[in-house]
Amino acid sequence: MEENPCLCCGRFFLPCNRQQQYCSLPACQQARKRNWQRDKFQNDPEYRESQRLSQQKWLQANPGYYRHYRRNNPAKTRRNRVLQRIRNRRRRHPSPAPPQLIAKMDVRKRSADEFFGHYWLVPEIAKMDAAKIYIHAISASCEQLQRWTRGQRCL
Repeated sequence: MEENPCLCCGRFFLPCNRQQQYCSLPACQQARKRNWQRDKFQNDPEYRESQRLSQQKWLQANPGYYRHYRRNNPAKTRRNRVLQRIRNRRRRHPSPAPPQLIAKMDVRKRSADEFFGHYWLVPEIAKMDAAKIYIHAISASCEQLQRWTRGQRCL
């Protein structure tokens, strides 16, 4: 079995089975669990209801917990209120779409012949899964490639 990139940290690891997508680092396992819980909460009404009932039961067993917590942690309380105002403002007035160009793609200095082969695309900024791709070089005599290298768009 070949090494795969971890979806959390991006490091390559040898998976124990074909479905393993996260390495064994504690932070990566926490991320895996967090993603599983988020997905389960969004897609499983029974799980969502059991979580709600569990939280309700805990609150009944610990009355006044949040009141005491806020009293004992005023800095965290102020921070939470400021962040809540920001979240409310964003909800009322969503920001415009982020700029589309986040990476400079035309900085390659080597010829295309040096890049062919199998590669893993591992996300660093964008939220996406890693993908294994195969890159092959197109002959420089290709008319469309020549137009593209001169800065003209080909259709």
